[in-house]
Amino acid sequence: MNVDDMTREKYEIIAILEGTVESTGQSIQARTSYLPSEILWGHRFEQLIRYRHDTGEYLVDYSKFNNTFDVDTPLCSAKELKELRKQNTHNDHDEDDESEHGRRF
Repeated sequence: MNVDDMTREKYEIIAILEGTVESTGQSIQARTSYLPSEILWGHRFEQLIRYRHDTGEYLVDYSKFNNTFDVDTPLCSAKELKELRKQNTHNDHDEDDESEHGRRF
């Protein structure tokens, strides 16, 4: 699935997070869903959890909860990228063969 497929298709991604309240042992669950228009291609979430070695505590910065940043991401799918890289490697070998042994017909 590439970026065009992702925005054109109709689907919904459902995310479920389950946990346990440590003090009571009670189970909790949070659910949400994402439509294609809500998904950001080529973005990652900012890190919001830090570990403090001096206190042995994990700190969560909830002000960063929805923050994302751009990452270098191809506009094609992983499968298409693999095929392109394979083609380029094959073409590079062909060019090397031509330069070393003359042009092949």
